[in-house]
Amino acid sequence: MKKLFSIFLLTTTLILAQGAASVASVQFSGTGLSDLETKTLYNYFMGELEKASDGPLLSQETVDQSVSSLELTTNDCFKKDCLMAAQDATSSNVFLAGTLKFSKNKYRVKLYKVDSSNPGKSKSYRIRYKGDTDGFITELEILAWKVMGKQVPGRLNDKRKPSQETMFEKIAENPWAQRGLVLGVAGLGASSYVKNTAGAAESQKQIDRLEGINPNAPGIKAHEDSRDGAKSTAMLSLGLTAASLAYGYFAGVFTCLLYTSPSPRDS
Repeated sequence: MKKLFSIFLLTTTLILAQGAASVASVQFSGTGLSDLETKTLYNYFMGELEKASDGPLLSQETVDQSVSSLELTTNDCFKKDCLMAAQDATSSNVFLAGTLKFSKNKYRVKLYKVDSSNPGKSKSYRIRYKGDTDGFITELEILAWKVMGKQVPGRLNDKRKPSQETMFEKIAENPWAQRGLVLGVAGLGASSYVKNTAGAAESQKQIDRLEGINPNAPGIKAHEDSRDGAKSTAMLSLGLTAASLAYGYFAGVFTCLLYTSPSPRDS
């Protein structure tokens, strides 16, 4: 009886293992870090990914051999087609690949995922973190749970450290945020110019009306002051609009609008 139970348990285990989604991940493409540092950080991610995954993780050696000749590896191609080709080569249900960059004391991760349960589509995840390495490692471990669609364990949330990156730094490194800021300032300036030009015109109309009745009417001076103030504000607003657009042009803020497409998003 005991032997029959053992056989049943082994069979059940094999069935469940076959039904669980296999996960393959290629080591992150690193920039600004040594190969050893990139590998060490990647291993922290993989250690947590193993805990977050219901299915087995393919060995790194198997994954590396399977994708070694693919465009994903040779050209760092993270387009959907490149990711799906790598997924097919590894015969995995879930395939992960990404980049890890370190510059100016800031870590940046962009992770791509293709999943056989959602065929024909890819999904991306991002980390932006400024701070010590321990804090970034925690973010990597949290990412492992998020990419598998699992609730992040309390032990990770409890030791999480906030990024020290300021909002200004985020805008300075994000061309789309820069464009939004430049266009927003230009828009406010243009709106103010139109509003104050109309106000100056209205004041002039009142001046003309009063002068037609009495050239020395006491209200004329107040309308003149209002007109001159509106004109001055309108010119300042026009200058602000021109200056912001000129900055955007010479700083290359609008270049990508003409020559490149937005960075890959969830598709």
